[in-house]
This record gives sequence, C-alpha cells and structure tokens, in this order.
Amino acid sequence: MLPSSSEVALLNAERRIAHALVHPALSDWLKQTLHTALDRDPVMLANDLELLGHLLRPWSEARIARDADTGTTGAAVAANSGTVRA
Repeated sequence: MLPSSSEVALLNAERRIAHALVHPALSDWLKQTLHTALDRDPVMLANDLELLGHLLRPWSEARIARDADTGTTGAAVAANSGTVRA
C-alpha cells in the first residue's frame, strides 16, 4: 500500500528538519527550538508559530531598519538598548 499524501508530506518535513539540524550554520537557538517544537502538540505549535510571526517579525524588521538608519549592528545595539527580556 502506498503512503498517503499526508504521510509523504510529514516524511518530507521530517527529512528537512533533520537536514537543518545537522547543518553547521544553523544557530544553537534554532536547533534547540526545533528539538523542543517536535515534542509539542502540532496544533498548539502552529498557533504559537503564528503568534511568534506576528510579534517577532515586526520587531526584527524594525530593529534592522533602525540599525541601517544609525549604521550600527544589531548585537551592538541590543547590548545597550534596554530591550525588554523576560
């Protein structure tokens, strides 16, 4: 019996994640996030990913734009910005 299209999609996604996890350029933060995410309920994960996109994408885009305007790098600015961290 042939695998269903959803099974094929899941296998492909898992292969891509496995490939990313062994890539030397992938940040430790992202590797840890992927490992943690794979243990979560997929519906809750999808909801969290949506929220993260709404929160972090505008923040990172604004920081990049500000850094470009001021000629500074993100790391240098973050060290002195008073950025809220929980």
